[in-house]
Amino acid sequence: MATVFGYWAIKGLGQPCRLLLELAGEEYQDNRFDQLRAEDVWIQEKAKNPHGLPFPNLPYYVDGDQKLTQSSAIVRHLGRKYNMAAKNDAEASQLDMLEGVVIDVRTWFFDLCYQTEEGFKAGLPEAVQRSTTYCQQLNAYLGSKPWFLGDRITYVDVMAYDMLTNWRELEPKVLDGSDNLKQLVDRFEALPNIKKYMESDRFIKPINAHMAVFGAAK
Repeated sequence: MATVFGYWAIKGLGQPCRLLLELAGEEYQDNRFDQLRAEDVWIQEKAKNPHGLPFPNLPYYVDGDQKLTQSSAIVRHLGRKYNMAAKNDAEASQLDMLEGVVIDVRTWFFDLCYQTEEGFKAGLPEAVQRSTTYCQQLNAYLGSKPWFLGDRITYVDVMAYDMLTNWRELEPKVLDGSDNLKQLVDRFEALPNIKKYMESDRFIKPINAHMAVFGAAK
């Protein structure tokens, strides 16, 4: 029986979950809610809570008795499910740290995109500077390894890929001097299941909701 993933019809906070599902080759139902034209569809589903979610919200993931919300909980669950999580305490500590850094840089991106036009223009230089610095640090940590923990891909690599490509679309110079990260992006997109997904009509292109200044759904 197929699992169920639900989120807005954008990348947003849900895309790392979708990428993990695609990478793992999991058969899943992708419930997409159109926030611009049919937000009430989600409002009605949330009120009825047909999946029995303990904390009804988007994104959600249902796999039999496993009923999860919160994007971080879902990506970590999928990481454990598909051997893309830590194997010991030392790895867990490194992934916790890396995840925190990726979330910081991701947050600066989303905070900027949901500003007013004036706020976006005013905040862009500082956000780019901070994100470039953090990306260079991530680049140094990655070094010549294919993935952050070495030869084995983890859910944090997937989160990093999503964050990096969002920033690349907004301001490519955030990746200046970070050739290792650029290679990670290329390496991820070359994975057979990811390549197939990105070439399909199921691949989502809008990053943000319709009210965003950049990358908005239309």
